[in-house]
Amino acid sequence: MQHYSDEFKRSIIQKSLLPGGPSLRSLAIKNDLILTTVYGWKKKYANQSIMKTSKKWTAEKKLQVIIETSTLSENELGEYLRSNGLHSSDLDQWKQNFYSSQISAGRPKLDPELAKSKTKEKELQKDLRRKEKALAEMTARVVLLKKTQLLFGEEEDDESI
Repeated sequence: MQHYSDEFKRSIIQKSLLPGGPSLRSLAIKNDLILTTVYGWKKKYANQSIMKTSKKWTAEKKLQVIIETSTLSENELGEYLRSNGLHSSDLDQWKQNFYSSQISAGRPKLDPELAKSKTKEKELQKDLRRKEKALAEMTARVVLLKKTQLLFGEEEDDESI
């Protein structure tokens, strides 16, 4: 029975956790290891605090990583991510979160259906006011016509409305 150092075990697991990295099966075959042993190492070492996880990083540290990696070439970026135990998807997510937090909310857009109904309501209100004015004017004419008929005694047939 062969014993392996903790450093060797961790390195195997870290290689399998890299984005696009080899599978546990291929690593086991390449290093003449038993597959169930490698899976046991993964259970033991993948979740330990010694393995760096991006979930425990502070916002300041994440911003610092975004700034540091912004000028790196693709090869340098890959090396940086491996050395810090990060995935490119972590970095992309951090960037997206940062950018979305910087965009001002501005004025929220109305639902198109709601905007359409508000426009229709304004048109109906305007039409209603116009008709109320016309009705008031006609009422005033009728009242004046009746008053003139009372004052002057004219026949209704003579006047047309």
